[in-house]
Amino acid sequence: MWNAVILYLITTVVAIAAYYRWSRRKVFAAVANMSGPPALPLIGHMYLLAELTTAEAIYHKLKTVAATYTSPLCIHLGPLLHIVLYNPEHLQIVLNSPHCLSKPLQYQFFRVNKGLFSAPVSIWKGHRKILNLSFGPAILNSFIGIFNEKSVVLVELMEKYIGQEERDFSHDIALCTLDAIYSTAFGCNFDMQRAPDGKIYLELQEEFIDIVTTRVFSPTRYSEFIYRMTKAYRREQEILREARLIATKVMKARNADELLSANVEPKLSEIDGKKPQIFLDKLLELARENYQLSKEDIPEHLDTIIFAGNDTTATTMSNLLLMLAMHPDIQERVYQEVMQACPDKNQYVSADDVTKLVYTEMVCKETMRLFPVAPIVGRTASSDIKLDDHSTIPSNATILCGLYQLHRDPQIWGSDAEVFNPDNFLPENCAQRHPYAYLPFSGGPRNCIGIRYAWLSMKVMIVHLLRKYRLKTSLTMNTLNIRYSIILKITNGCWIALEKRES
Repeated sequence: MWNAVILYLITTVVAIAAYYRWSRRKVFAAVANMSGPPALPLIGHMYLLAELTTAEAIYHKLKTVAATYTSPLCIHLGPLLHIVLYNPEHLQIVLNSPHCLSKPLQYQFFRVNKGLFSAPVSIWKGHRKILNLSFGPAILNSFIGIFNEKSVVLVELMEKYIGQEERDFSHDIALCTLDAIYSTAFGCNFDMQRAPDGKIYLELQEEFIDIVTTRVFSPTRYSEFIYRMTKAYRREQEILREARLIATKVMKARNADELLSANVEPKLSEIDGKKPQIFLDKLLELARENYQLSKEDIPEHLDTIIFAGNDTTATTMSNLLLMLAMHPDIQERVYQEVMQACPDKNQYVSADDVTKLVYTEMVCKETMRLFPVAPIVGRTASSDIKLDDHSTIPSNATILCGLYQLHRDPQIWGSDAEVFNPDNFLPENCAQRHPYAYLPFSGGPRNCIGIRYAWLSMKVMIVHLLRKYRLKTSLTMNTLNIRYSIILKITNGCWIALEKRES
């Protein structure tokens, strides 16, 4: 009897697998020429995820698979097809295609479906066009005073660590960038570097990102129905409620209810004869005009800009300071450039000063090459996308742009691709590379809205820190540990010691 039951089960599984294969024959035919690990019937490559129990394990597995196979790489997670790309030509096609503007299912796990990060294309297009005005050159230059002010606070808070042993300054830097975002994008000077809210928000953000990371690499939790039965979902909702309390505080501070009234006009300050609006004021205007945005949606936009603008900028800044500490000769060259541009150690950095920091920008770019905070960028194909004469991405496939692998490809960056070398961004070297060989802020029309904001804020902070401190560390490139928790992070943190520079 048992033999008959086993035979029946085997026959049933084979029949289901055969039908599954037949029903998706067009998809399998489209990806037949693509590389990838061996796939099992029905579950595909889900077996590869079984060993990914830590963020470090996720990083090493992704790195190994990408190094073993060529782009385009095909990954099946059950019925979900993922195409991984890290070829500049392929990335240029996808990121500029009008049929690849949608974000994959996994982006919905961030619970900001009305924010620019993961909004549907129909909403994103209108909002992005209007919100771009809040990141234009005139309004960004008006933020320079705030960037200086917050950087001065950071320098003062770090002073007590002069001459002490190495420590991780990641949180100090993150509080500084968070402080700047609240003052610039939201118009709220909450003094996040010294107020309890800053530390609370960072802790909530880190825990939330870890929860999302776990879900992204657990396809069995993709179903919202199943996920809502887990402890992770309940904790996620608790975190969101706590985070939204801070968003409510922002709305109250900006008199949002009054500004949303049709009878009240927002007060705008003039910049170069114009009246550009900061990010939050522009959101309130959109809500006033009922432009596919309600008051209830605004916190999602605030969370988006904090996540996209704070955690990414803060992580890059921490990595940058660590790279300067690990490479004293490069640090000295940056310091000399800084002192030439603005030598007075108490002088605020101006927009003109920033343009003189050419080598400093090269160091920033090299840091983002080796440690792109967004190692993978996702898109969904709304129709078939032809990559070349051999490969076509089928409609509805999830496309994963492997920026980490792209930035360390020896065919692009040479045999020393793993070496920290700012000269990679000398003009003559940049001219020889494909324009989509370097994508720290993604590419195409749905790239990061805050590119210029990030460059400006980081350069100002570098000037203030290096004018006062010499950075040292015992870490070396081969002792760094990297983890993947949606964004790429050096687990060691910004592990440095401070030495006061001579006046």
